[in-house]
Amino acid sequence: MARWVIESVPDGDQFAIQFDNVKGFQDPVVVGLYSSRDLYATALETSPEHILSRWAAALQQPIEPRTTTSGPVKEIVRTGATIDLDDLPVPVWTPQRDSGPYIPSAAVITKDPETGIQNMGVYRLEVQSRDRLGLFFGTDRQHGAIHYAKHCRRNEPMPVALVIGGPPAVQFAAAAKTAYGVDELEIAGGLLGSPIDVVPCETVDLLVPAQAEYVIEGLVSPFDRFTEGPFGEALGYMNPAAPAPAIRVTAICSRQRPIFHGYVQQLPPAEGHVVWEMGALGCLWHYVRDKLGLADIRDLAVVRGSAGLSMLAVQLALDRQVDPEQVALVFSEIRFGQKFVLIVDEDIDIHDLETVQWALTTRVDPARDVRIINDVETFQLDPSVLAGLSAQGEEVAPPPYSSSMMVIDATVKCDTPEISLPPKGPMDAARDRWDDYGLPPLGPRDRLVRLLSHHATAGGGTGRSAKSEER
Repeated sequence: MARWVIESVPDGDQFAIQFDNVKGFQDPVVVGLYSSRDLYATALETSPEHILSRWAAALQQPIEPRTTTSGPVKEIVRTGATIDLDDLPVPVWTPQRDSGPYIPSAAVITKDPETGIQNMGVYRLEVQSRDRLGLFFGTDRQHGAIHYAKHCRRNEPMPVALVIGGPPAVQFAAAAKTAYGVDELEIAGGLLGSPIDVVPCETVDLLVPAQAEYVIEGLVSPFDRFTEGPFGEALGYMNPAAPAPAIRVTAICSRQRPIFHGYVQQLPPAEGHVVWEMGALGCLWHYVRDKLGLADIRDLAVVRGSAGLSMLAVQLALDRQVDPEQVALVFSEIRFGQKFVLIVDEDIDIHDLETVQWALTTRVDPARDVRIINDVETFQLDPSVLAGLSAQGEEVAPPPYSSSMMVIDATVKCDTPEISLPPKGPMDAARDRWDDYGLPPLGPRDRLVRLLSHHATAGGGTGRSAKSEER
């Protein structure tokens, strides 16, 4: 049902679904809370166009969490013989293909044993028995995996806490691509605008959000590996079974009447993609705008339907000072998981796939405007990577893998004909009289509003010189 909503309901009308009568379980399940930019923005109490600036502010001014003695997540505490993961309504997300139920939305909290700084990440977690979870990091460069490696070198188990249904800011910060050594709970505080209340765990030395629905505590033994998977991954393909660490659960804490929150992931677009993409874009926006000073960048987006972060769209101001080639060079050096970087003008709505395709097909000469960069690392295992490994006669090993990147300059580079739309005046006049016609109500797409704004009047071409006058 959630997949049908994601595939069939327009972004602006997306909604979450709560299942109250889950067979064999007492707790309800909610999915689709963040399945669109609009819902994500609502959770942050902002608008879609201000999400990235909200991220930049949070990264500029993180707020330390506030430790309290207790909170709603401690209303029920189960330890010892009362631990049973089978009591939690954990779904099988890819029926008949996944190896079992998975927790895909938990904020996984670990701690560097040398510095004591906590980290949050989102990793996949397979329920394997009443007190054991498979823990798949995906790559040893994940910060949780770095913590685990340090504990292995010390020959000691790694404490871990899994936060399910935490405050939205916590969920979003956990998916962010921050620098190593940053406590994402501070970023969550910055997103929220106030400290996140945290409480000490019952059986491990970690702090967790007091307002979560569930917290699962446990230990990850050094060097132990168990078979985990297969699982339907965010790239849209099944990821095969492989050895992975396992969590021995030491406590399950929850509210009196908790709600299990899970991400619909798998084939893009999906809820998990939105959370992942916005967390990555927020950090990237802060870096290129605030750190590098590229103020001519107006917006960033992962093109809808991309696998992971594969296709990144960069929107530039029409009256920019920076050359698109300079921007292309910057983004070709930033290895953010992208295979394609598309650079467009400000009149293109990068959140609308049809408009992006229009720019690609009318403003790009493949021989002149496309640059291929070879030997780029990728962490995703998709058919293109498998084909490359097969061609090289190599076996599938843990990532990273070798791939390439395409940078496409889809900006207007000369004076061009006018766009084939009526000017803004007649279009606005028709819309203003719409109710008089007795027709169904309109919900104008952002792409049309943007095009009319930047190509408002008739007369003259739409090259950069003409655009500046039109503005």
